[in-house]
Amino acid sequence: MLPTERIWLNILRLGLLVSACGWGISFFFTFAPWQAVTNQLHEMGANEIAYDPLIDYWLRMASCTFGCIGIASALACFRPLNFLGLVKLLGPFHFIVGTTLAIAAYRNRLTPDLHPTFIPDITFCFLAAFLIQIPLAREWWMRKSTKWND
Repeated sequence: MLPTERIWLNILRLGLLVSACGWGISFFFTFAPWQAVTNQLHEMGANEIAYDPLIDYWLRMASCTFGCIGIASALACFRPLNFLGLVKLLGPFHFIVGTTLAIAAYRNRLTPDLHPTFIPDITFCFLAAFLIQIPLAREWWMRKSTKWND
């Protein structure tokens, strides 16, 4: 159920491109040295993080996973018909992650002046969710209404 109108397919692809960039940037944390990673996290509002082998391991695992989501999104952007199942999952996925981040930010009392990056993270998730989901929902609705009119 990919959109058949070019404008809606382009909006879907824009959402997949946003997803690819937003998640793909995580590869920085996979390959950068520990000091560069902690410096970046500090600039993003985190406290100083002492080196810990297990935290380093988890960071590499999580950032690689996030980066692979970016690769999958890029593949879906270029060949959405070949990755239709993934495309259908990415809209709800971004909505769930955005909701989780919003709740976590609220519960942890994050503030933009001390932790400036949580707002762009949440915005990214909801933007990607809507850019992906709205064209799919519109196409579903158009096909459904056509069946009703037959």
